[in-house]
Amino acid sequence: MELLNYQELKEEKGVKMNDLFSTCLVFFAFSNDQFEKNKTPKNEGEKYVSIGHGGYMPQSKVQNLISGQKEIEKWYKIELKKTKSNEADILNELNNYECFYTGDIDDAVSALSDRYTKEEVQAVYKKNRVRMLEING
Repeated sequence: MELLNYQELKEEKGVKMNDLFSTCLVFFAFSNDQFEKNKTPKNEGEKYVSIGHGGYMPQSKVQNLISGQKEIEKWYKIELKKTKSNEADILNELNNYECFYTGDIDDAVSALSDRYTKEEVQAVYKKNRVRMLEING
């Protein structure tokens, strides 16, 4: 199997999480109408729990979600160690968190903390700041 780069690994983790949410019947609703439309009607007496940020799921699936998330995190950490470290990974997160626009790298540092130090992120930021400001205008 071909090794994934950092961005591909993050995307694969997202796919795995989406699949887990689907399997555990997680849905998002921001009104009572949305909740009623999205809940699974199979079990009339099924209780639903909030998972935060507008997410809901059947209470009977909570343990499946928790164990699934743990497995995905375990897989992710193992695969993350196999990826090659490079400046492009850091630059991707700096752009993702709009660090060149805001001038604040803290969110990118947090996102990358399992692989890079704050000093490494800061060095890439400083190296690319002027060029990225010119590109993003």
